[in-house]
Amino acid sequence: MSPRPPGPRILGLGGSLRPGSTSQLLLRRALAVLDADGCRTSLLDLRELDLPFCNGDKQDPWPSRPDVKLLREEFRAADGVILAGPEYHGTIGGALKNALDLLDFEHVEGKVFGAICALGGRNNSNALNHLRLVARWYRAWMVPEQVAVPQARGALPGGEPADPELGARVDELARSVARAAALLRPGAGGPAAVGSVRPGPAVPEEVPNVSRTVKRGS
Repeated sequence: MSPRPPGPRILGLGGSLRPGSTSQLLLRRALAVLDADGCRTSLLDLRELDLPFCNGDKQDPWPSRPDVKLLREEFRAADGVILAGPEYHGTIGGALKNALDLLDFEHVEGKVFGAICALGGRNNSNALNHLRLVARWYRAWMVPEQVAVPQARGALPGGEPADPELGARVDELARSVARAAALLRPGAGGPAAVGSVRPGPAVPEEVPNVSRTVKRGS
């Protein structure tokens, strides 16, 4: 019997700069679920990266800002990506959009994306829809599931979802990204590759650290 192939490599990009960010906490939950399922996960937290404002030249190597190379290499290596960030004034938060603008087709094209968005007010899908536009422009795939969190600052008392349905939706989104990424990654072998994503146990009350948090110099 041949060994089970390794699970897909899933990158989480945390696009909120706010301490105690709701979207960042939910992103960590999503990656913990996939880590337990056998995926290879990594996290880029924009609060820990030194990125310049995009100047419109997507090939600029930015030698004075090595985190640009780190960002691009992590996207290039990933089979799937989960984006998480806030909605500000009806659209994508600037830090997350700027990070995406520093990428080019060679880093993103053909990959699978999912998105989590935290809102300060009532529920809507503006930022999520705009992220879908960005993914489509990069010729990437966005899974149908998405998570919007209205009144986000009160959604995670003690770091855990007040509404169990929110946690279940995050878990479903994460696994949808992993299943699609397993199917679409080069050499995956079609539907049989989905077996490399193994649903794990329910997420414990304290979400463990994901397998790898990417930081400068790591």
